[in-house]
Amino acid sequence: MTDHAPLILLVEDEAMLRLAAAELLEDMGFRVETVGSAREAMAHVVAAGTGYSAVIIDVGLPDRSGAELAKDIRGRRADIPIVIASGYDESVLDGTLVGDPRVGFLGKPYGMKGLTQAFADLGIEVDRTLLS
Repeated sequence: MTDHAPLILLVEDEAMLRLAAAELLEDMGFRVETVGSAREAMAHVVAAGTGYSAVIIDVGLPDRSGAELAKDIRGRRADIPIVIASGYDESVLDGTLVGDPRVGFLGKPYGMKGLTQAFADLGIEVDRTLLS
């Protein structure tokens, strides 16, 4: 992996899931920054400017909902693709997010195939040679 690999911000409050998802993303060729709360995520988004290729947000965060965080990120960076991850179905998403072409949904538990599809739906390319 190089410093030129796309950078993903992973927002997941459960440490084991955060670690497993970060390793999976790194195996897919991404650089990953991880945080465990909405507050930390917004601080990273503000500090990174245009640095992130995508943000993956767990819907159930300790300090606010993932949907609210997604709306805040949208307000600051309308161009950044966001993937909302949840053990529930897409009905957990707010109507404004469902209609946004830069917001995708990923059901938990997820693996490389689910992440690849969620990214493809948002126009983020994954190096297919890593998926073999």
